[in-house]
Amino acid sequence: MNKYIYISLLFVLGLITLFSCEKRYDDLIPSQYDTILVFQEEGEQNITLYSTGEDGEYDVTILKSGNMPNASAQVKLKAMDATELEFYSQSIGRNYIALPLSAYQLGEENITFSSSEKYKKSKVVFKTNEIKELLDNNTSNRNYILPLELVKANAKDSVNAEKRILLLKPRIVVPEVNYSSNGATVDISNTDVTTYNFTLSLPFVSPWDFECEVALPANGVLTSDQIFFENGNKVSFKKGRSVSEPFSIKVAKTGDLVGKKALVPISIVSSSKSGIQLPENPFNLEVIYGGENNKISLTADMLSSNFPQLNPKDGDGLPALIDNKANTFYHSRWSPNTGDAPHYIMVDLKKSVNKVAFSYQNRNNTNGKVQDIKIWVSNNGTNDWKELTRISSELPTAAASKYDSFTFVSEESFSYFLIEVHKTNSGTAPTFFSMAEFAVYGK
Repeated sequence: MNKYIYISLLFVLGLITLFSCEKRYDDLIPSQYDTILVFQEEGEQNITLYSTGEDGEYDVTILKSGNMPNASAQVKLKAMDATELEFYSQSIGRNYIALPLSAYQLGEENITFSSSEKYKKSKVVFKTNEIKELLDNNTSNRNYILPLELVKANAKDSVNAEKRILLLKPRIVVPEVNYSSNGATVDISNTDVTTYNFTLSLPFVSPWDFECEVALPANGVLTSDQIFFENGNKVSFKKGRSVSEPFSIKVAKTGDLVGKKALVPISIVSSSKSGIQLPENPFNLEVIYGGENNKISLTADMLSSNFPQLNPKDGDGLPALIDNKANTFYHSRWSPNTGDAPHYIMVDLKKSVNKVAFSYQNRNNTNGKVQDIKIWVSNNGTNDWKELTRISSELPTAAASKYDSFTFVSEESFSYFLIEVHKTNSGTAPTFFSMAEFAVYGK
C-alpha cells in the first residue's frame, strides 16, 4: 500500500513538474520577440553636407523583423542625452560629443508600423550653416556626432540590442566644379569646321539640377565667327550624375587668322546653384589651323639687337634669320662681356597690329637654345614697351628644331616686337643665343 502511494505521489509530482517546465519554456520565447526593430545602418556613419547655404537631410531607415514580421509594431527614435552618450562612448573606447540641439531637427520620433510595412523612414534635418561654423571653430578636434537610439515603445515589440544605436557624423564639403580634362587640342588645318564636346565634373554625384555659365575672352585671339558655342552658353548638370551634359564648342577656319595656332581660354563665370566653387583657372583649348597666316615679310633693316656679334666668324648676322637657309644663323655676342642686360632681337613691323605670333628654327648645333623669353611690344620702339607674355616651357633644344608660338593679342595696337632672352640651355641671362631662321605674323 505504501509503495502504491509512493508511486502515485511521484506521478503527481512529475505532472506538476512537467507543466511547470512547459510554462518556463514559453517564457524563453516571450511575446515581445514576435517583432524586432533595428536600424538598417548602425554604428558610426559619415554624413556629407554641402556648403550651399541649404540644410542637409538624411533618411534614417528602421527595419521590422522577428517571428511575426506581418504584425504591427511601434518603436521610439530618440537622440541620446549627454549622460547616455558618455556612458556609451566609454563602453567602446571613443570620445564622442553630441551636436547641439540647434544643429539638427529629428523627424518622426514615434514610429508606427502597420502589418504590411517592413521598414519606415524618419528624416533628420541638419542645419548646415551652424554645423559648418561649429566644425570650422573645432580647434580641439572634438568628435561631433548626432547619437540616435531606438527605444522600446511597448512590452510587445523588441529592439535588437546590437543594432539599436546610430551615430551620424557630419562633414562639410564645398561642391567644386572642375573641367573633366585639363585642356584639349583641335586641329582644323585640313577641315573648315570642327566640334569639341566640353564637359565639367563634380567629385560626387550631384544632388541637384543646375547650370554653369561659360565664357570666351571678350577680346580673344579668335573672333566670334571662328569660335563659338553651338547651343547657348550654359553647361547643364543633372541630378544623379557627376559629369555634366556635353557642351559643344564650334571652331571654324574662316576670316583673318594670325600665325599657325591659338590658345583659347574658356572660363566658367557663374553657377545657378549658390555655393558652388568654380575653377580659378580657365580651360585652355589649343586650336591648330596651320598655314602662314598674315606672315610679315621681313627685311634686314627691320631687325636689330642690343648685342650683335662683333666677330664675323660668329655666325652670319641678323640677315641670316630671314634668308630661308637652315645652315646659316644669327649668334648674339658672347665675347667680350656684355654686362647685365639680357640679349634681344627687335623687329620694326612697319605697321600697326594687335595680334602677333612668331616662329623660329634653332641653329644646327646643341648650345644657345632659348629656354626663357619675354615678349615685349611698343608703339615707338624706345620708351613705351609693354610685356605681352613670357614663355618658359616647351621651347625646343634639339639641333635644327623648330618652334611655332601661339598667337597673342594686345588690348592696344603696337608697331614694334621684341624677344628678350632670359635663359638658354647654356646658361641664364646675360648670355648669348643663336637661331637659324625667324618669322613674325601680325594683324
